[in-house]
Amino acid sequence: MTTGKAERGVTLDPMTEEEFVAWVVPSVRGYAQAHVESGRFTREEALRAAKAEYMIQLSDGLRSENHHLYTVRDATTREDVGVLWLNLRPKAGEPEAYVYDIVVREDQRGKGYGRATMLACLQRARELGAASVGLHVFGHNKIAWELYSSLGFIETNVMMSLPLLPEGN
Repeated sequence: MTTGKAERGVTLDPMTEEEFVAWVVPSVRGYAQAHVESGRFTREEALRAAKAEYMIQLSDGLRSENHHLYTVRDATTREDVGVLWLNLRPKAGEPEAYVYDIVVREDQRGKGYGRATMLACLQRARELGAASVGLHVFGHNKIAWELYSSLGFIETNVMMSLPLLPEGN
């Protein structure tokens, strides 16, 4: 399929301490907001849960074992265009690279950086010795779901919900 967009190239550069500090708070807030939009938590519950999850996963910040945090840069201009967070973990006896976070800067969206980042992610996962790559996508994030599907990701688990209205409505 041709989109008319030029193929983007990106590099995955290990995140610096300064980049980590600038990323972590907005990332926690974004994760919490996604939980609110999904209907899973109230804003307060979501923020509390997101902070707890990040504290567990990144207990040693950039030095957290088996966690790989990258600043995504345009391969030509070297401009910072996003972030990728991978975790190498066991799955069914094989190493899996799990994508905890992929974000393309808002002003860079729609330019092919998401696809380029995921392709670079798959390559990095191979380099790390992963046998597979896993991720979670919220149901309301249709753009991400379409990107992952187009790359060959398959659904392995689907959670669904139906809000109930009072009878007579």
